Amino acid sequence: MGAAQPETARQTATHEKREHRALDKVLEKAGIRFSVLNRGKIMPDGVGCLRHAGKSCTVMAQSGKVCGLKLLCCASALPGVVRKGVLPDGAEQVAHGYTPQTAAAYLPSVSQLTVFYAPDVAVPDGQGHIMRPQDALRDRDYGTWAGTGLQALNPVQQHAFLTDATFAPPEGESFAASYHRTTLWLDDISQTLPAAIVLARPAVVRNLLLRVLYQGEGAVGLAHAARVDVPPLSYSLISCHAGQWRLGLLGVPAGGA
Repeated sequence: MGAAQPETARQTATHEKREHRALDKVLEKAGIRFSVLNRGKIMPDGVGCLRHAGKSCTVMAQSGKVCGLKLLCCASALPGVVRKGVLPDGAEQVAHGYTPQTAAAYLPSVSQLTVFYAPDVAVPDGQGHIMRPQDALRDRDYGTWAGTGLQALNPVQQHAFLTDATFAPPEGESFAASYHRTTLWLDDISQTLPAAIVLARPAVVRNLLLRVLYQGEGAVGLAHAARVDVPPLSYSLISCHAGQWRLGLLGVPAGGA
């Protein structure tokens, strides 16, 4: 017999797909929903690694065909006062960082998109897309504390604000209420849309991602929020199929498409 011939690229890809299907079947029998990311490479750590496989943070296979809604979440810039340790209000319309080139890079198969944007984010150029303002995507309402520095609060107020998800500033909104408002909006999105874009402040995008990461795991609190960092002017991608949300990208810097 002659020496074995090296595999062609097509043969290698076919073998990899068979291995991935076999892995999916093994995990499915174990009650685990898991998909591979980045052309079949399982991420060594963090979201998408096998330590997370039994959780709801299943990862979308970007190279495969996905039915249902894809939602590109664009985190805006932060209000200027936040960097000074001051609680923001909703009056400032911060820069959104969205570009049509970004949409084309992450959602290439859709020619006309629905763009959901918050009232506290600058209104983008529609570029032929369907523009839909969404009050539910506004940032948390800090009530009479808006414009106040955290250091100006007394120790009891600071502790309650930083540790109690149900605590609300005077005439304001608790973290729990803000999270619930955002996730209700996400749950109500029409699944007939093939793709859409969200333009909102980083804290609101984080709420959407928390809903995906911790779906079905009970109440989401401040401890959960502290584990997810959504940088300003970044992109995250989530998708929904058969009622299950999945995380595809988390906090990719704007311009990194």
